Amino acid sequence: MALVPLPRSPSSPCFPGCVEWILQNQHDNGSWGIHEADSSAKKDLLLSTLACVVALKKWNIGLEHIRRGLSFIERNISIAMNKIDTPIGFDIIFPSLLSTAIGIGLELTIPQTDVDGILHLREEELKRLAGDKSCGKDAYMAYIAEGLGNQLDWNETMKFQRKNGSFFDSPSTTAASVIFNYDEKALQYLDLLVSHFGSAVPTVYPINIQFQLSLVDSLQKVGIYKQFSSEINDILDMTYSLWLQRDEKIVLDITTCAMAFRLLRMNGYDVSSDGMSHVAELSSFTSSLKGYLNDTKCILELYKASKLCLSEDDVILDNIAIWSASLLKEKLCSNEVQREPIFAEVLS
Repeated sequence: MALVPLPRSPSSPCFPGCVEWILQNQHDNGSWGIHEADSSAKKDLLLSTLACVVALKKWNIGLEHIRRGLSFIERNISIAMNKIDTPIGFDIIFPSLLSTAIGIGLELTIPQTDVDGILHLREEELKRLAGDKSCGKDAYMAYIAEGLGNQLDWNETMKFQRKNGSFFDSPSTTAASVIFNYDEKALQYLDLLVSHFGSAVPTVYPINIQFQLSLVDSLQKVGIYKQFSSEINDILDMTYSLWLQRDEKIVLDITTCAMAFRLLRMNGYDVSSDGMSHVAELSSFTSSLKGYLNDTKCILELYKASKLCLSEDDVILDNIAIWSASLLKEKLCSNEVQREPIFAEVLS
């Protein structure tokens, strides 16, 4: 969001508080972001640090912060070419940011072979996407809009905009839409985030429903839900109301939709499997972002939801059970089972 220019005044940031946050939250090692132990988090750090450096350079502020950020990137640039545990869209977004950084005059002391190697990652991913005929590709490309920019067909991309003005409830993707294809609704969504959270906005918003449902699920699994019965009932009542309204906060996120259906039905709410009809067929799932990414948690939630049939001829749930079980078996037979902790639930 720090890169978004002020409408009708492109030389000024639209959200100066976000720029100030960058200045106030650099780590001692020169990076920005959440520090974790795994390699995926290191790539996240590399990406967030480069984005912060580019933002500071764009607004001509924080020279010392830029120097320290560039030093961190230079020391860790080899991580970018590591193929293990790559965050979604990294091979598109990071090379694009690197190209932008070089284009605006940031002086990175990186061997040209490394620069070429990183830019080659983007070229290879673009070639893969060009030959990809799967239905979910458009959703994926919209999701990584910050790395594609003007290469996107924004008329097509706008179909993924939600009623709240966002794209996939993602501030970064929505900010990209404002930068590359100015949209008033998208800007209003970003304004709302800043009014709610100040300069430090979450990576996804809103997240309340899935988070709350996951909490209910966990409390019921460990058997301590009775102590929180009032709070759980409030969450389920709210979810049921949204379910009846076919609210996009539930319908458009397949994981949330499946979890909501399962928990509501398990707790005695009258919910029809018709609410799952939009993912009854495998083709419908694969055309979504979660399907394109072959998201294990999402597939598992769908499989668990499909087991709550109230009749023997529930075609919708039967179909979901068949294709979700098949996808889970494929994952269990692959080496993904060793990398994804969620499979402990499948195996138990």
